[in-house]
Amino acid sequence: MKNIYKNKIFPIVLDHVMQFDDFTAARQKLLSQVSGHVVEIGFGTGLNLPFYGGGVLSLTSVDPNESLNQLAKQRISSVKFPVTHRQLSAEHLPFADNSIDVVVSTWTLCSIPDVKMALAEIKRVLKPNGSFYFVEHGLSPKPQLAKWQNRLTPVQKIIGDGCHLNRDMKQLIEQSGLTIVQCEQFDARKLPSLMSWMTLGQAKKL
Repeated sequence: MKNIYKNKIFPIVLDHVMQFDDFTAARQKLLSQVSGHVVEIGFGTGLNLPFYGGGVLSLTSVDPNESLNQLAKQRISSVKFPVTHRQLSAEHLPFADNSIDVVVSTWTLCSIPDVKMALAEIKRVLKPNGSFYFVEHGLSPKPQLAKWQNRLTPVQKIIGDGCHLNRDMKQLIEQSGLTIVQCEQFDARKLPSLMSWMTLGQAKKL
C-alpha cells in the first residue's frame, strides 16, 4: 500500500498542488535569471521547465522517485535545451568537484533525508562563484506555529513523501558554507499556515 501511494497517488497529487498560483509566481521570479549548465535536484514532474530563461545550456534532473519523472516527459519535450535525468538522491551527486554552473532546488530540501549532506554535495560540485538558486518552505518565525510544525512533522513525513515542516532553510544554507547573496522570506498566500513560510534566494560558492 505504501508503494502504491508513493508511486501512483502522490505524484498526481504533488503535480496538482505545486501548480497553485503562489508556487508558479515563485518559480517565475527565481528561475528567469538562471543560465549555464544546470543541475536541478528534486526535479519532480518538471514544473520548473517553462520558467527557465534563454541562457540555460543544459539541465540534469536529479530525483529518486522515477514515478514523478514519468509525468515530466511531455514538459521535457517542449524545452529547447537538453535534459538528462538521473534517478538518485541529492546526498550523493555524481558530478566532479567544481564542475557545475548552477544548482536549483525548489521545495526539495524539506524532503531530503540528510539535508546537510545534500547541501555539502551542492557546494562541492559548484564551480567557484557558482550559484545555488532556491525556494523552500520551512520553519515559521512565529513561535506558536513553529511548535505545531514540530509536532506535525512526523505525520507530514508520511503523507508528504519525507517532507519536513520544521527546517530552518536560511540557517541550513548558511551553515553549509555557501554565501547567501539574495534572500527574501515571506508568507505565501492561499497556502496552509503550516507550509506558507517561504525562503527564496541565491547563494554562491565564494
